[in-house]
Amino acid sequence: MTVYAPSGSGNIHYDVPLTNISVMWHNEGLVGDVLFPPVTVQKQSNKYYIYNGREGWYPALDDARAPGTEANEIPGLKVSLDTYYAQEHALQIAVTDEERENADTPFSPDADGAELLASRVALGREYRIYSFATTASNYATALQAVPGTTTGFGPQWDSYNNATPIRDIRVAQRLLHKTSFLESNVAVIPYRVMSALEDSQDLLNRIQYVERAVLTPDLVASLLGLNKVVVPGFGYATNNPGQTLAISYLWNNEVVLAYNPPSPGLKVPAYGYEFVWGFGSQAQIVDRWREERRASDIIRTRRRYDLKMIGVDTNGKSICGFLFTSVLSSGFLG
Repeated sequence: MTVYAPSGSGNIHYDVPLTNISVMWHNEGLVGDVLFPPVTVQKQSNKYYIYNGREGWYPALDDARAPGTEANEIPGLKVSLDTYYAQEHALQIAVTDEERENADTPFSPDADGAELLASRVALGREYRIYSFATTASNYATALQAVPGTTTGFGPQWDSYNNATPIRDIRVAQRLLHKTSFLESNVAVIPYRVMSALEDSQDLLNRIQYVERAVLTPDLVASLLGLNKVVVPGFGYATNNPGQTLAISYLWNNEVVLAYNPPSPGLKVPAYGYEFVWGFGSQAQIVDRWREERRASDIIRTRRRYDLKMIGVDTNGKSICGFLFTSVLSSGFLG
C-alpha cells in the first residue's frame, strides 16, 4: 500500500483545466442534482432552516391592530436542531512518468485520471443519494406505497393489462399535495421501470394519438404535469475490489416523486438539498502536485457536501416526496 507522504514534493496547486473536466463529466441519468440540488454554504458546519409548512398554514385571525398599539407578533421559522456537516469526499490517482511518455498526447493521462476520479466521486455521491431517497423510514407513512400491496393503489406496474401506473402516480401526487400543499415537479423512474411502462396499456392508451407515440421522459413528464423525469440506467460493482466482478443497477425497482423549487435557497421549502462547502466559486475541484520519489504527478478530486431532507414533519419524515417501492414483480426483474 502506498502511504501518502508528499515530503519534498512540489507545491499543491488548483488545476483549472482538470477541474473543468471534472465538473463537466456526468454519467447519463445521475439524479443527484434533481433530488438534492446544491446549495452553497459559507461554513463547513452550521444549523439550517427546515420547512414543515405549519408556520404558514395558520390564518391570520388575530391581526387586527388598533391605532397606537403594537401588532401581534408571531414566531419565525423553526430552526432545526440538526446541523449539516459538509464532509470532504476525495480520491487521488498517480500519473507516472512512464505513462505520460508513452501517451500519444501528454495531456491525455491527466484528463483520463480526472475523468476516472470524477466518475468514482460522483457514483459515491449517487449511492448515498439513492440510499437516502429509497429508505422508507425517511418518509411520512402516508407518502409511501407498494403497488399490489398498499390499499388504494393498483397492481405492480408490469401487469400490463391491469396495471394503473398513471392513476397510482396521480394518487401519490394528491397525497403529497394534501400533506404539504406542494405539487411534485420531478420524478425518478429507473430504466427497468420505464422499460415496463413502455408496454403498459395504461400509458399506451394515453399516447396512441401522439405523433410518434414513443414513450420518452419528456412525454411522461408532460402526462404527469412534471417539470422533469430522470431515468437512471447505470450500474455499479457490488463486489469488493479484487473479487470477481458482480454488477447491478443502482436505481432499480423504486420510483420517487418530489417537489424541489426552481431556485434553491436556505429558506426555501424543498424535498432535499446538498449543502456544498465549496472552494471559492467551485463546488468541486481538482488539484495536482509532483512527487519525485514516485516519479509521478498526483491528481486529486475533492468535493465537500452533506445531504439533507428539508421538507419534513415534526418527526423528521419527508413531506415533500413520495416513495414507491417494489413497483415491478420479481419475475420481470429476473
